[in-house]
Amino acid sequence: MTTGAWAVQEAEADLGSVTGRITDSEKRVLPGASVIVEDLHTGVTTDINGYYKLPVLKPGTYTLKISYVGYAPITRKITVTDKKSQVNNFVMSEGHELKEIEVQGALSEQRRALQMQKSGMGLTNVVSADQAGKFPDSNIGDALKRISGINVQYDQGEARFGQVRGTSADLTSVTINGNRIPSAEGDTRNVQLDLIPSDMIQTIEVNKVVTSDMDGDAIGGEINLVTKNTPFHRVLNFMVGTGYSWISGKPQWNLGATWGQRFFDNKLGVMASASYQYAPGGSDNTEFEYDTDDDGVVLKEIQARQYYVTRERQSYSLALDYQFNPLNKISFKGIYNRRNDWENRFRVQYKDLDEDVQEITMETKAGADNTKDARLERQQTMDFTLDGQHYIGNLKIDWAASYSRATEERPNERYASIKYKDIDVASGLQDVGGRQPYTTVAIPSISDEGWEFDELTNQDEDIEENEYKARLNFELPLAKGRFGNKLKFGGKYTYKDKSKDVSFYEFDGEEMLGDWRKQVSYKIRDGFMPGNFYPINSPFISKEFLGGLQLYSQYGDEVYEEEAGNYDVKEQITAGYIRFDQKLGSKLDATIGLRVEHTSLKTNGFNYQAWEEAELDDAGQPVLDEDGEPQMQDRESLTPTGEYKHNYTNVLPSVLLKYRVNDDFNIRASFTETLSRPKYSALIANKTFNLADEEATIGDPNTEPTTSFNYDLSAEYYFKSIGLVSLGLFYKDIKNVNVETIGYYTGEELGLRGNTNEFEVEQNMNAYDARIFGVEVGYQRDFGFISPALKCLGFYGNYTYTHSTTRNYNERLGITDGDDVKMAGSPEHTANASLYFEKAGVNVRLSYNFASEFIDQMNTGARALDRYYDKVNYLDLNASYTWGRDTKFTVFAEAHNLLNQPLRYYQGEKDRTMQVEYYGVKVNAGFKINL
Repeated sequence: MTTGAWAVQEAEADLGSVTGRITDSEKRVLPGASVIVEDLHTGVTTDINGYYKLPVLKPGTYTLKISYVGYAPITRKITVTDKKSQVNNFVMSEGHELKEIEVQGALSEQRRALQMQKSGMGLTNVVSADQAGKFPDSNIGDALKRISGINVQYDQGEARFGQVRGTSADLTSVTINGNRIPSAEGDTRNVQLDLIPSDMIQTIEVNKVVTSDMDGDAIGGEINLVTKNTPFHRVLNFMVGTGYSWISGKPQWNLGATWGQRFFDNKLGVMASASYQYAPGGSDNTEFEYDTDDDGVVLKEIQARQYYVTRERQSYSLALDYQFNPLNKISFKGIYNRRNDWENRFRVQYKDLDEDVQEITMETKAGADNTKDARLERQQTMDFTLDGQHYIGNLKIDWAASYSRATEERPNERYASIKYKDIDVASGLQDVGGRQPYTTVAIPSISDEGWEFDELTNQDEDIEENEYKARLNFELPLAKGRFGNKLKFGGKYTYKDKSKDVSFYEFDGEEMLGDWRKQVSYKIRDGFMPGNFYPINSPFISKEFLGGLQLYSQYGDEVYEEEAGNYDVKEQITAGYIRFDQKLGSKLDATIGLRVEHTSLKTNGFNYQAWEEAELDDAGQPVLDEDGEPQMQDRESLTPTGEYKHNYTNVLPSVLLKYRVNDDFNIRASFTETLSRPKYSALIANKTFNLADEEATIGDPNTEPTTSFNYDLSAEYYFKSIGLVSLGLFYKDIKNVNVETIGYYTGEELGLRGNTNEFEVEQNMNAYDARIFGVEVGYQRDFGFISPALKCLGFYGNYTYTHSTTRNYNERLGITDGDDVKMAGSPEHTANASLYFEKAGVNVRLSYNFASEFIDQMNTGARALDRYYDKVNYLDLNASYTWGRDTKFTVFAEAHNLLNQPLRYYQGEKDRTMQVEYYGVKVNAGFKINL
């Protein structure tokens, strides 16, 4: 079965054309409904808007059977006449099992999601917007963590990146309406999921097995976000909410609206949505740095940080479609998302704890006065697509042209720090072997003469990525009946242009700040969550004073080392595919496909160099010092790398089987090959430096893409009372895994002439090959099968186990095949559990999410310093009450992060904390109206 996209109005068309739309009694469309011509043993499924089109039929009478999860099946006879197009719309009613309970909107949406999941050829998890609304999730990332096999990573307490089936976020693609969207950040291809509010999306599709007509860069899978489609009837709803964050002590605001309508005898459809969120927040943070010496692992540094963050999201979407006749339609979809983060950070830093004497620095992070004296990070994504679907007889032609853009702006990001040198901090160290080391040595008074100015900087950052895409597909049924088949083929062209531009200046603090001791403030929130023994209530240069400084470039010194990370990348991907779908009787379907993707890459960047040379006088002779030796001076340069090219071609076969044991029981098996391209920053032939912290990064334009052979076997049983139980096994054989590593090199080895200091070097490399074996189990159902009185209670849960092994190590890792090394980004256990109550408009749900620890970054110089992302336990609670028939009203309340789960990294051993960051509990409440 396949999906069609066609209109419903009668018009002149080819011989015996039958089209229509499937809806329920509430006029909600039913995507994925099965429409079978029983006389011919052939059929189709409805598209996401509920439309279907049967293959051209000879004149005669036929019996149609329409089925859908949770609805009573419909059997209807139709008559096909010569040279006539006919429209057969069907309205489905709830099945017998559901008539005893009240079917609410969210339950109907759950049925749609399960039907789409059931009818598809690939292995897909589908979550509808209303179903996601049962959980207290404000953005798409938080909604994704409820799906089987998905883990998420957090930023400021919100889910930012998604990981699928034990693979890192780099190995999963995120698309909007099937188009991969660019990343707003400069050092990753990953899409920032916290940019997109969950109420802007109609459906989330997690495709764990991809077919040849889908993009091949999906080793973990593809997360497809389907924006709101044009409606079948008028839609108008509003949402107003507020909330409170304990860590900020300030209220939050949420607004949303959606309007949709059809015009001109239902030919033109319009759907518009808007969402606004304003959320003051923040975090309490401690960080620790370790090193190794002859005695083992030693503590080098302690940091205590306090973040004040205000996050504002705006999102707007528009969908249009025009149906010329039953066989021709064009559509437009667009979505724009913007997130503003205003951030201030105050940091206490104890340095050189492994030396005889130490140093304390106090740093303020801020912005200019026109950005509220806070660092503004503005990230934007947008995607606009024009597409069309046409029929010539049985031949379906669909095309699309799209433009996507992502940007990140950080204007006037400012840092000012003061320092106190030659102080004995180490003598007061406590709990050094524990999770929260600290010192009992007090911070000296700001009036102490030991304090001095350290650093004053200002930087501007602009990142942008533009993508242009075009695709053309053809689909032709070749035979009907029990052994029917069809052929699909097409191509896609993608052009990407990404650039990063940072300008960085350092200023004379004594000149710019004047008497800085008069410009300090004491920033403190009550109850610093890592512990009150960290002196975060210390003097910092005030953000208002720092924001008011006129830090123009002509007054400062350009810092070349910070600008060496600038780059420009151009990438072209040309793809073609063929897909053949074959029915092998009434129960078994097979899909065989082949996709070829050719990638052409051009990169340009900069290299930083620093050295010493003799100072020359006007005559060109060396200037001598008092000892008669040449007087040396520091020199540096920033030179273009020149253009580097890298071309490669991937051939990606796929075989999928689906066996229907009965109408409610499916077994699936598949083999696919997929790939993942390296992130752009890793492909630049450059070296970047932070000389003060003795850190560097290295890029390599010859880094190979990661490829994977994927094997899947799954079974799923759908309950007639809405719900399912599923079991899946998967195995991935992955080549050339790209991993972020840390190594150690001298400045000389990195090209810094005369610099013998040891640098900590970050580098992405093809580190190893890996194998992943996994098991997924899912269950969702109400308890009505125990007793009819328990239909109002239910359980939603899933668990995924993954076991990863690595081999064929890059020699630079210093690892042998006998070592037990897990794949980076691969948690062994992920689980979700949710208990819910639904009756008479009341919906209450307690939700739990768990993911075990996993290795995040490898240290090539000392495996004891490998970085791990620690396990997480999240508990959330939400409740709502809905009433009304034609006009529905809903009040809701939500509580997030009830366990105050911190973000935590550790190095090597679980008790060796690298970073721990707390966000506190947040609550929301609001009101919705659906007219």
